[in-house]
Amino acid sequence: MAKILGIDTGTNSHGWAIVEKQADEYHLLDKGVDIFQEGVLKTEKGKEYSKAADRTAHKAARVRNYRIKLRKIRLLRILSDAHLCPPLSKAELSAWRLKKEYPKNELFMQWQSTDDESEKTPYAYRHKCLHESLDFSSITDRHILGRAFYHMIQRRGFLSNRKDQSGDDTGMVKESISNLTQEMHDAGYEYLGDYFYSLYNKGEKIRNHYTARNEHYLAEFKAICEKQELDKNLGHEVVHQIEKAIFDQRPLKSQKGQVGKCVFEKNKTRCPSSHPMFEEFRMLSFINNIKIQTPNDGALRSLSAEERELIMPLFFRKSIIKKKQFVFEDIAKKLAHREQYGFYKKSTDVEMPYLFNFPMDTSVSGCPVTAALIDIFGENWVDTLCETYTLAEGKSRLDIVNDIWHVLFFYTDEAKLAEFGKNRLQLNDEDAKKFSKITLQNGYGRLCLKVICKILPYLRRGLVKDHAIFLGNLCEVMPQYEWDIKEMRIAAIDNIIREINKPDSKDESTLEKRIKLEKRIKEYLKNQYHVSDDKLKKLYHPSKMDKYPRVLRTNDHGVYQLGSPRIDSVRNPMAMRSIFRLRKLINRLLEEGKIDPETEIHIEFARELNDANKRRAIAKFAKDNQEKNDEARKKIIEIKGEDYDVKDDDIKKYILWEEQGHICLYTGRQIAISDFIGNSQNFDIEHTIPRSVDGDSTRMNLTLCDSRFNREIKKTKLPAELSNHDEIMARINGWREKYESLDGQIRKLRGKSKGATTKKLKDDIIYNRHLLELQRNYWRGKYLRFTMEIVPEGFSRRQGTDIGVISKYARLYLKSLFKHVYTVNGIATSDFRKIWGVQDVYGKKERVNHVHHCIDAIVVACISRDEYNKLSAYYHDEENHKWYGMSKAYFKKPWPTFVEDLKNVQDEILVYHYTPDNMPKQGRRKILLDVEVDGIKKKKKVLCKGDAARGSLHSDTYYGAIENDGVVRYVKRINLASMKVTDVKNIVDDAVRGIVEAAIREKGFKEAMAGTIWMNEEKQIPIKKVRCYTSKKNPISFDKKKQRDLSDKEYKRNYYVATKGNYIVALYVGSTKTGKRKTFYEFVNMMEAAGYYKTSNDKSVVGHNIVPLEKDDCQLAFILKKGTMVIFYKETKDEVWDYSQKETVRNLYYVSGIESDGRVTFKYHQEARRDEELPRNASDTSDIKPKIRVGLASAKILVQGYDFEINELGEIKRLR
Repeated sequence: MAKILGIDTGTNSHGWAIVEKQADEYHLLDKGVDIFQEGVLKTEKGKEYSKAADRTAHKAARVRNYRIKLRKIRLLRILSDAHLCPPLSKAELSAWRLKKEYPKNELFMQWQSTDDESEKTPYAYRHKCLHESLDFSSITDRHILGRAFYHMIQRRGFLSNRKDQSGDDTGMVKESISNLTQEMHDAGYEYLGDYFYSLYNKGEKIRNHYTARNEHYLAEFKAICEKQELDKNLGHEVVHQIEKAIFDQRPLKSQKGQVGKCVFEKNKTRCPSSHPMFEEFRMLSFINNIKIQTPNDGALRSLSAEERELIMPLFFRKSIIKKKQFVFEDIAKKLAHREQYGFYKKSTDVEMPYLFNFPMDTSVSGCPVTAALIDIFGENWVDTLCETYTLAEGKSRLDIVNDIWHVLFFYTDEAKLAEFGKNRLQLNDEDAKKFSKITLQNGYGRLCLKVICKILPYLRRGLVKDHAIFLGNLCEVMPQYEWDIKEMRIAAIDNIIREINKPDSKDESTLEKRIKLEKRIKEYLKNQYHVSDDKLKKLYHPSKMDKYPRVLRTNDHGVYQLGSPRIDSVRNPMAMRSIFRLRKLINRLLEEGKIDPETEIHIEFARELNDANKRRAIAKFAKDNQEKNDEARKKIIEIKGEDYDVKDDDIKKYILWEEQGHICLYTGRQIAISDFIGNSQNFDIEHTIPRSVDGDSTRMNLTLCDSRFNREIKKTKLPAELSNHDEIMARINGWREKYESLDGQIRKLRGKSKGATTKKLKDDIIYNRHLLELQRNYWRGKYLRFTMEIVPEGFSRRQGTDIGVISKYARLYLKSLFKHVYTVNGIATSDFRKIWGVQDVYGKKERVNHVHHCIDAIVVACISRDEYNKLSAYYHDEENHKWYGMSKAYFKKPWPTFVEDLKNVQDEILVYHYTPDNMPKQGRRKILLDVEVDGIKKKKKVLCKGDAARGSLHSDTYYGAIENDGVVRYVKRINLASMKVTDVKNIVDDAVRGIVEAAIREKGFKEAMAGTIWMNEEKQIPIKKVRCYTSKKNPISFDKKKQRDLSDKEYKRNYYVATKGNYIVALYVGSTKTGKRKTFYEFVNMMEAAGYYKTSNDKSVVGHNIVPLEKDDCQLAFILKKGTMVIFYKETKDEVWDYSQKETVRNLYYVSGIESDGRVTFKYHQEARRDEELPRNASDTSDIKPKIRVGLASAKILVQGYDFEINELGEIKRLR
């Protein structure tokens, strides 16, 4: 007797079922469904984005604006002290910084005001400062200079960071800056201030120009300083302070804490891929993996030492500094005669005298940083550095290389880097400039520098990467006395390498060879050097992954519990959310005693749990396939007429017909559409690998075949067993060419992704690569099935199984507690649903009801090795029945009433909905604080809790208030380009509305909005934004943001926002004086809730409850929030506890919406459709309503948390 837990995982759901297996029959013990939110959000078009993306963007904007304000305050303080602007007190500037109270003294406001007629504009002042000598005894002239500087700080230009290789820097921004410089030159202007002054006088647009900080603004600042002799008139220190305030750039925050840890040394950070040691590690790993077959060789072999030395200079060529990569063909040319080389697996290359194990277009990473250092310091660049580096005393060669690389890695300014090259490396001006131009690629390896340095000596001796890694920690394993003596160490390494190089059996798989080799080396170390087993555990393992420790902890009741699934190797938020919920579910099952560590786990992983780029590719691949199906359906209807009922087999046959070029692959016979559409039986859908010998039913395994040939000749044979196999292979040669072509495209994209300069570009390349891989795998799978001479055991089970990182780690996670964990692929689940007769039940519920997750879980639980073994016999009987009229195939169901029980599942399970409430959660992070320990000041990491609630508190739009006919109405600004037709009549200003309406009458709405509508065409003043009345009645006054210039009218002083729904609604119940029931409700919106949950609030002041327990002689009955589950009753609450399971299932709902008029929308717990897909009248053809919208006071409900509790297993517990 064995207990099995079947789990169907998804991005927002887990279906589960527990069965007990006795002999060859199963018994269903328990089942359920757990629904939760996905780990990412999606746009209307299905594009994914992080849940934190909006919050992060808003925070970044706030931080950026705050820093701009700080720069202005810093400059104003300097200008005020130097009498270059009206005096501003420290109190005024502090109030602006801390309280957002802008300085309003009259002189300061006048200093900022502009007047075109009197040339009182910042552009005129900058022009004047560049060309006229100011009188520093005149306060007016001093203020002109200060106003010019204050204008420059507001937009100080783009500063390129030498470490930032983003596309903006090398693309649009750089091009725009270059274009602006050229425009200035063509117009005859040297400085930006002069050019902008000319544009301003012409009424031309100045904004939206990309400008450079150093090239444009700093050059202008230096010219002003020189023209006005500021060092003399203001003093060098003041000029330096002004320059620093305007142009100083704070260093980027270190991201070191975000870098993962080494696979072997858990406390060490991974090495950046730009480090010279890593470049050598990567180069040697590749070179040692190259295999060559020359005319003198009988088979592929590794490169000799001479051949390795011959190709190494290719990695350090000067061209590599910029290109970073090259193609494998460059290596082939070095080792073979011109045009007499090829890839050993390519059919057109097999006759070449020189063959290699890499395709010629394979992208090979060079050593760009090392190449750049060689270009400056020569071939022996490390020796030269040791001689010229002024801080080299007492340091090893590795320390010196580290020092130089750290300078390149951390310096952001080219000028400072060039200065370092001159002062510390004794370079001349030309070489110092070269040194400052060295760029580093982003990215990190999997190993730390310490481990890389341990492995490099073995790679230099020609060992392949796996063997070198295995020996990398030999220094910690060998006896110390053997290792410390150089001669003995070298001899020991030579002996071990000889042991490694002993020939292996050719019949063994790569994995078997590796296991055998490891065992042999360990035995050799034990016997030859008496190394203990504990020491041998220190050897590095090439395939080592992050591992989950074996579960050892138990809860208070002595029950084992799964620990945290968080691991460095998995950063996918969607997958982690799913695995965390899986942990909750399994731990609950363990607590309840429904399963134990001996329980067998069968789990099906959703393909959507891959990384975002792969999910996009899978979705696109599925969409393309659906479009093919739709196109096939359309073509068939065109041929057969509108009345023809197109069947799925018709579509499948049509697509296969197109793939085969309209011929039968087995006979070469031409196929017409009439031969397979409708009642014609001339051509069958044939399984390339018959299902009776472990084939599957995917399109990859199907062809359209002459029915007579299929039934009389092919039968259950493999294509390779047929006498005309060569002819068949010639007919599918196009498939091989297609997948080889896709292979080449994939290799090119791999090379491009290494050199991608932005995350978006890299994501797009990886997405396209995944999409091509799906296409390649399809065509290669179709082709290779025709070449198979035997079918490996379990072939169909492996097809479609997700072998991605997520499923690997999810399996490892479950194996940390359970001994037997098996993955079931989706194809097998689908096949068994059909065989056991539950596909119709499943199909009806798949999109509309969460119950289908449970049905899948039951099927998954019942698929074990016995079922797989019986599958081939079943398909053999099915083929005999179809072709020869023999008895119908039969596959025993898991239990006699299997289909009937699955039909009744929807009447038995309570679907649990997990809706997290993030409002009370504050952010937490560790910060460094100075603390005193025993009188000594030390830095200590302290966990700091944030003061702000999570989540969006209000909509992004800010509203203003104006009075219209004695009524306060709320308005918002709308970009003219984004206006709708209905917005025109709501334009506030009559004159503007008249101009816009006239433009619409003249050009039409779309053309008018796309073009420019002039407020004053003569002065070139366009209308860009307009104020429009909105339908908002009572938006909330937003205290955090005030108007800068306060109006006399109270309602105009604030900004207003609309809340993003209500956080909770509370119902109060009491009695009137006459004894009648009295009810009322109270809402708490998101902003009010955030104010309550602030950490800094004194709970004794605001109260320990978000709403009072008693109000107006009424008692708080309950609080509802989104996700709260409820049970409806008809007459009294007590009747609920007499409900049958079926009645409870029919009356369980959860809160899906809270409206401001007191009505609440409840959604049926099994309902899987989105709100927009539900019937608008909230009723359905069934007697169960998918959603109910009722007034809170009249709702007859029991509420989760007050009347009952429900857990992850769908079990209800009464509370009162």
